[in-house]
Amino acid sequence: MNLEIKLNNPITRFAPSPSGLLHVGNVRTALLNFLVSKKNNGKFILRIDDTDQERSKDKYIDSIKEDLGWLGLKYDECFQQSNRIKLYDEAFDILKAKELIYPCFETPDELDKKRKRLITRRMPPVYDRGALKLKQDEIKSLLDSGKKPYWRFKLSSKKVKFKDLIRGDVNVDLAAQSDPVIKREDGDYLYNLPSVVDDIDMSITHIIRGEDHITNSGIQIEIFNALDSNIPIFGHNSLLVSESGEPFSKRNAASSIEQIREKGIDPNAVNSLNASIGSSVDIEAYESLDLLADKFEISSLSKSPARYSNNQLDKLNSQLISNYNFQQISHLIKDHNDGFDEELWDCIKQNITTLSEVSDWIRILNEPIQGDFNIEDNYLIVAQDLLPNEPWDSKTWDEWISKLKEKTQKKGKELFMPIRLALTGKTNGPELNKLILLMGYNKVMERLKRK
Repeated sequence: MNLEIKLNNPITRFAPSPSGLLHVGNVRTALLNFLVSKKNNGKFILRIDDTDQERSKDKYIDSIKEDLGWLGLKYDECFQQSNRIKLYDEAFDILKAKELIYPCFETPDELDKKRKRLITRRMPPVYDRGALKLKQDEIKSLLDSGKKPYWRFKLSSKKVKFKDLIRGDVNVDLAAQSDPVIKREDGDYLYNLPSVVDDIDMSITHIIRGEDHITNSGIQIEIFNALDSNIPIFGHNSLLVSESGEPFSKRNAASSIEQIREKGIDPNAVNSLNASIGSSVDIEAYESLDLLADKFEISSLSKSPARYSNNQLDKLNSQLISNYNFQQISHLIKDHNDGFDEELWDCIKQNITTLSEVSDWIRILNEPIQGDFNIEDNYLIVAQDLLPNEPWDSKTWDEWISKLKEKTQKKGKELFMPIRLALTGKTNGPELNKLILLMGYNKVMERLKRK
């Protein structure tokens, strides 16, 4: 059985590492945490997990904030782990005093050889705790020689059990896990300890993240207990995969939110799809996060992989933007609105998939049509001769095409497609009865003459 969010004022967090651009899977996790907090009058925290100084980049911190802002996922507070090292040092000392962490001196090469030997023997590649066998004088000798240790947290051998918001009963067998490294020899902290310390300090009540963190959750529950803290409620959502079944990666720019934004996708389409895929509810287009939060139930999420479809995203995007009035769409395309007016929007809005296509239509209507479309010149000459004089109204197209049909005996696509190609250079687009009114007599005649 799935659990429900029963706690008022939950505190959730999104904790990305600034080592690359956010992709749709990352922001799905952010969205789920945002919706849980918003729906229950809670708090949503952005925490930048940047303890890995080698991989963390300021430019990615900026892009994370920009992406969340574009999606409307407003966070109440923002923290960077690199500014909180003192807290981790204090927790480290507590665990050290309890003899729950221990120094290790193996080199990466030595650890790799151990791992390969175990794999060769068809045994789990679990750390053998060789460092625990070192005597105090041996440790002192290594330290005196200038050898710097890395540090591991000593796990129990029990099975950690917890109730998952999405998966129900979950068990993590710690005996099958290596003691996690929590501090490197250069002094930098790795993921698990800072994450737990921050969750305690920020009073996080619900941790919602990908299923690839289930083992981490079992390990972190041990650390929560070791620090005498309450344990948050966990929820592990299924991971997003592409249409081909491949997982998303920060190294694949094609799936980045930055590229989706540049393509001209409405952020509401991204949020609508991310909240619905991998769930038991139908995929719908929501015009705001308020509407989405009102309908969202975390219990609807499935344990099965969620397949992300660009075609579905385009479909949702088209549904959303076709319903926007001129004021709404002007706000969304404010950087591309030269030559854009209400009449143009009313004409094209049912025929575009992405916001970037607005610029395409502005160009089509204002710049010469390029290319040879193999249109019969005699047909266009007849169309010129029969083109009604202005003023034009909603009946002009029907009058013109009726005369053209009678004169040429053409029908269907043979009748109107040459006109569409001559006017726009495209085989599809807005209704021609609206388009000619937008273009006017002179421009229509100019296009028919193919100038």
